[in-house]
Amino acid sequence: MQLPVHAEVYATLERASPFLICWVAIFLVYNLARIARRPPGADAPLKEGMVTGELPGLPLMLLHSVGFGLSLAARDPVSAALFLWWGPGYVFVATTLLVRARRRARPIDWKPWARLSSWGCKLSYVIFMVIYLTNGLYGLPFVFSAWIVNDQVKLAFLRTNADRARRVTEDLWLPRLGYVAFLFLPFFVAVPLRPFAAALGALLAVLWVAGMVRVLRSGRFRQRPDPHAPDNLRDIVYLNARPY
Repeated sequence: MQLPVHAEVYATLERASPFLICWVAIFLVYNLARIARRPPGADAPLKEGMVTGELPGLPLMLLHSVGFGLSLAARDPVSAALFLWWGPGYVFVATTLLVRARRRARPIDWKPWARLSSWGCKLSYVIFMVIYLTNGLYGLPFVFSAWIVNDQVKLAFLRTNADRARRVTEDLWLPRLGYVAFLFLPFFVAVPLRPFAAALGALLAVLWVAGMVRVLRSGRFRQRPDPHAPDNLRDIVYLNARPY
C-alpha cells in the first residue's frame, strides 16, 4: 500500500536515524545507571523531571518539524499534515502549556488537549510506519520503537508502571504491539548501524520483558499513575472511557 506522499521527504529524514539510534542508546545507559544505583528493595517511585523525561525524544520531535518544512517545500500537503502534530504543533502546544503552568505555579494540564493528543499520536504513528516500511526505510521505525521501549523500561524499573502495556489491555489499540516488534527489524532488514541496532533492540526487548515481569509481580500492572503527583507528566485521557 503506497500513500500519496513524496518519498524523498522521508528518505531525507531517514538519514538522521544513525544519530537518533545512538541518542537513544545514550539514554538507555543513563537509565540503567539510575536503576543500578537504586538501593536493593527500594520500592518508592523515583521522581521524573521534564528534562530527563522528554529529552530522549526531543531530536525525533525536532526532526518532525524539519519534515514539516520539507513537505511544504515539496508541495506535499498529506505529509505536511502528518508532520504538523508531532512537529511544530506539538512543540507549540507543549511550550504554551509549560509557560502557562509556570506562570500559574501549577502542574501542566493536558486535559483540554488530551483527546486530540491521543488520537493524533496513535493514527499518525500508524500512517508513518506504513509510509516508512513500504518505502524500504527501516531506521526511523526502529528509532520510534527504541525510544518508546526505553521509556517503558525506565517506567517499569523506576516507577513500577506498565504504562503502554497496560493500556493495550484497556483500549485494545493493537498497533502498540509494534513498539516491541520493530525492535527486531535489524535482524531481518537493513537498518542503519545494523549490528549495533540489533544489539540495542535485543537488549531493550529483554529489559522490557524483565520490567513487565517486575510490574506484574508487584501487583501494580493495573495501577495507574497518580494524576496529582507533581512530577507526573502523563495525566492525560486515553481512548478508554475512564480518565486518569
